[in-house]
Amino acid sequence: MAKYTSLVPGVGIENAAEDFRSALKIEQYRVGRQAVYLPAGFRWEYIPLSAVVSADGSHRSVTAGHCVTVTERKPAVVLITDAGSFTLNLDKAESVQRILDALGK
Repeated sequence: MAKYTSLVPGVGIENAAEDFRSALKIEQYRVGRQAVYLPAGFRWEYIPLSAVVSADGSHRSVTAGHCVTVTERKPAVVLITDAGSFTLNLDKAESVQRILDALGK
């Protein structure tokens, strides 16, 4: 059985397993009615939607290469809570809008 742990101290949700089962899968993340779920090995961590102050689409720079350095911009979503900010790193640009739509932002 999977375990679910809140990333926001003092803020949790009831029935995380049920919310997770009905959550929308967007790349490696799950967006439920009560939380956003992030994979953490054989368990899941979540950010309760009640704790999210704002959510914005963003980009991050990824640098790769040994002899010739290549920098690439990759899409991301930044969730801001009172406990700090969390970045959801994505591979596809359309996933940013799907997550923001699922969050209602």
